[in-house]
Amino acid sequence: MAKKLILFIFILQFSGCSFIFYQPDRVLYSRPEQFKVEYKEEWIEASDGTRLHSWYLKNKAGLKKPKGLFVFFHGNAQNLSSHYANLVWLTSHGYDVFIFDYRGYGLNDGQPNQQGVHKDALAAFDHAHKLFKKIGHKKLIAYGQSLGGNIMARAFIDFPHKEDIDLLIFDSTFSSYQDIAIQKLKKFKLTYVLSPLAYILIDDRYGSYKHLSKIKRPALIIHGMRDLVVEPEHGKYIYENIGSEQKWFWPVLGGRHIDVYHKHEKRYRKKLLKFLE
Repeated sequence: MAKKLILFIFILQFSGCSFIFYQPDRVLYSRPEQFKVEYKEEWIEASDGTRLHSWYLKNKAGLKKPKGLFVFFHGNAQNLSSHYANLVWLTSHGYDVFIFDYRGYGLNDGQPNQQGVHKDALAAFDHAHKLFKKIGHKKLIAYGQSLGGNIMARAFIDFPHKEDIDLLIFDSTFSSYQDIAIQKLKKFKLTYVLSPLAYILIDDRYGSYKHLSKIKRPALIIHGMRDLVVEPEHGKYIYENIGSEQKWFWPVLGGRHIDVYHKHEKRYRKKLLKFLE
């Protein structure tokens, strides 16, 4: 047992714990054509020159002035070709969706890490903002799901055009890398004893919890009350500590991790559309 613990500590220390938070792959799960959605494949560039693959999904009605543009910060596993399915349904209701991959995901080069994905998120914010200004969407909405919610919130702090973001949506997300790592380590006998070491081994410089009070734009927090991946206490913490004067918390009764739009008789799709209007 002692040898296993030492090996685990060694792996944590020298991997930067990236395997806990980033689990990318290069599988092409599907394309928007399968949903009969017109889209544009684009490459954007982070400040350090890393090229990032993205899809710009266009609303099915072909509106010249779409109801809004969602910039989608996806979760930790797979790549954009699986995650876009969570919001593609919005294109049937007059909304465009812009989704991108972090470095190391899908077609992108590099290895994901907190500093790198922060740069990627800022590049996505910048590109979406340019689309918003060029096309004239009625709203610009930032959507962060699971890991993407923390990445979105931290990047928002450094984004120079905050006032143009109409709404931030946090779906099944957290605000501290250390806190979520501790919870996961405590779930297994082998790693339970190591959980306090997360404060030493896990980098939390890009944890958004330090900056939540600085976020003043309207915010919607959605969390499944039976989420076993990111426990609902994390969503409640964001709601209680975010600095927005206008903020809402939607507890999804019986909801699990990021299932809000695919289950529950899809009533949350209607609820979101009504909320946006």
